[in-house]
Amino acid sequence: MKFFKFNNLYDKNKIPDFYDEYGFVIIKNFFSKHYIKKIKNQIINKVRNSKNKFFYFEKINKKLVIRRIEKVSNFSLNSKKIINSEKIHKVISSIERKKFVLFKDKLNFKYPGGEGYLPHFDGHFIWKNKFNKKQQGWKKYSNNFISLVIPLEKSFKKNGCLYVAKKNKLSFTKIISRLNKNNFTVKKNYIKKMKFFPVELNCGDVCFFNWKCAHFSKKNYSNKSRMIFYITYSLKNNFKNLRANYYLDKRDSKNSDKKKSLLYN
Repeated sequence: MKFFKFNNLYDKNKIPDFYDEYGFVIIKNFFSKHYIKKIKNQIINKVRNSKNKFFYFEKINKKLVIRRIEKVSNFSLNSKKIINSEKIHKVISSIERKKFVLFKDKLNFKYPGGEGYLPHFDGHFIWKNKFNKKQQGWKKYSNNFISLVIPLEKSFKKNGCLYVAKKNKLSFTKIISRLNKNNFTVKKNYIKKMKFFPVELNCGDVCFFNWKCAHFSKKNYSNKSRMIFYITYSLKNNFKNLRANYYLDKRDSKNSDKKKSLLYN
């Protein structure tokens, strides 16, 4: 699917046009491969000697392994630098034409045998706050979000790369009506109508996608891990301490574990 893979050195004028049409775009060779591999090695070394309440685990072949790190920019200074880099914000400003700020950030490991995620739309769900009052997903914080995928290792079909569909133009409420109520994944009859593109990336490549792009990933069937940063930026508004409030709400959410999970299993 080379038609949507741009080189950031030569296609700067084409990237916004493509994003306008599809809601996502892949940019090749955006970062130095050496820089990305350096960050990967530093994180792995740090994880081995650290315990953190934002570490999440899964069982693979009856062995407990790390699945993801939430708030990874708090854990790793190098992660923070890349996530907040001016280079990223310039692209976001060029394709969304407005100012965005950091909303949430995580690192997914997906070791061999690691599970994937069912098709879903980021932020499109209903949750209950600590007062048991229903909230409309991320819409509480803003009306537009963009996510960024930065692979720390090669991401391809067999090891569970991301699959993303063209941006949906429906409202938040109408998208919700197309989701399963038990876990807010896309209903099967709507999945059949969508065309998903595999986002296969090398170290140094990136992918930007809007929160109205449905996406999923499959299980890792390879013998290679697939470490990836998933970073979400929110349209800037008057909401104070946006990121901090989101993580507090997530902690205090009354939703069941089933509704918080998009895992295949």
